[in-house]
Amino acid sequence: MPIIIRKGFSFANPLAAVFCMMIFLCTAPIAGAEPGVAQAEGAPAEKAQGPEASGAVGRNETRARIPKKKIAIAQFDVANTQHVDDINNIYDGLPSALSGRLEASGEFLSTYTGRSIPVEPGVPQREAIVEIAGETGAQFLISGMVVNAGISQAKRSLNTPFGWSPNIPLSGYTKRHIEVELSVYDGFTGNRLLLRRLDEQASGDVMVGNYKPFGSSLFFETEFGKATNRLLDSAVKDIRAALENVPFSAHIVRVGEKRVFLDAGSDSLLKPGDIFVVYVRDPGTPIAGLEGPVPGVTARAVDTVTLTRVQPQYSIGELSEDAAKLGIRVGNIVRIDPGEQRNLVAKQMEARLAKEDAERVKAQQAAQAEAARVKAEQAVQAEAERIKAEKKAQAQAAAEAKAAKLKAMQEARTARISAAQEARAREQAQAKARGAAEDRAARLKAKQEAKAEAARIKAEKKAQAEAAPKSDKTKATQKSQAGMEVRAVAIEDLERAAAEAEAGAAKAEAEAAASVPPENKKPGVPLKLKQIKP
Repeated sequence: MPIIIRKGFSFANPLAAVFCMMIFLCTAPIAGAEPGVAQAEGAPAEKAQGPEASGAVGRNETRARIPKKKIAIAQFDVANTQHVDDINNIYDGLPSALSGRLEASGEFLSTYTGRSIPVEPGVPQREAIVEIAGETGAQFLISGMVVNAGISQAKRSLNTPFGWSPNIPLSGYTKRHIEVELSVYDGFTGNRLLLRRLDEQASGDVMVGNYKPFGSSLFFETEFGKATNRLLDSAVKDIRAALENVPFSAHIVRVGEKRVFLDAGSDSLLKPGDIFVVYVRDPGTPIAGLEGPVPGVTARAVDTVTLTRVQPQYSIGELSEDAAKLGIRVGNIVRIDPGEQRNLVAKQMEARLAKEDAERVKAQQAAQAEAARVKAEQAVQAEAERIKAEKKAQAQAAAEAKAAKLKAMQEARTARISAAQEARAREQAQAKARGAAEDRAARLKAKQEAKAEAARIKAEKKAQAEAAPKSDKTKATQKSQAGMEVRAVAIEDLERAAAEAEAGAAKAEAEAAASVPPENKKPGVPLKLKQIKP
């Protein structure tokens, strides 16, 4: 392996530097785009013409929706810096020209980083590749080395402040090679995907001159520039063929609950609705055949993300599950992988069906448990109702028995009271009847006595009248008439009192008879007071 010695360049005359800078700024951009792709800046017109070009344009139209992959290009090293003394800054010019060609192909977003990576393969080289790709958001990184740019049958000649001068005859300088070793790396793992050694040959006037900036139209007009143009076309063709079947990938630069931000957007031809597979990486995963851990190794596909919003340089997508649950973090990648997407969708469908089955079984078990609980509650409630009904029946029976007993007691008491009342009413009736009879007898006796007294008085008056003189007879008559009137009034009073007493006795007898309940009345001759005859 040759030792790489970086050699800067300088101009002896400041005016020469100014002149070269003006030429570099005023010249057309890179020429010689690959046939079949839109004409690159500064490329010859005939390169973009013909049937091959039109067919390639058609292919580009059909592939218009294929996302553009991001490529970062590192600085190219030169194995022998003496071979490029007459070339103005091939270290940066060659990768810059390659970046322009890849961008013009319409399949890539390319950027020249100006950084270099270690030449020796190993962990430092992979770490540098992953670091540069992560900083630039690139999916791939390209590096190269100018292995040979020497001239065959070389002879010494005069040198000018501008390098080798084409105006000075140089016999013997008829051939010059441009040989480049090109490497393409996966920016996520640091693994090399392509290694090509490209070689083109120039003949005739093969010197360039430092006053012709690399990549300018003046440079590509030289024989060496034409060979370099062919080499760049071959490099672009090989890179496109090597990366054609590599799925598009992007970095996750921000993570939410079920939302992720990607470092690719409409500049990469992404649109809302695009679906990617999310991969979770384990930086410490070893790979067989490689020494030490490989940074950025893809571990497994965990979910799909569907783009909902797309901006020129970033896009936002929605996950099907929570990012923290799946272990998705910043730095993980998403990739267009239809096969893995189908597998993941199948797994998600299977998991969803299993979850639904588990939920259904759980729901059935819960329903059965609920039915058993309801049945048990119903049984307990029925038993409680039965016990309550039995207690109610027992209480009702006891109440009815108590009511019957109380009723019987009340009936017996009522019967006793009725018998006592009947007896008392009879006694009262009999007492009233006796009183009435005694009153009638007394009135009758008084009446008889009054009649007897009236008869005696009448007899006395009659006797007196016969025995007494006439005057005395008149006085006696008047006196006897007054006495008779008094006795007549007394007799009327006695008779009225006797009638009232008799009426009161009859009324008392009727009341006594009415006060006796019908059920206590016994058949027989009603009680009648005997009439006392005078």
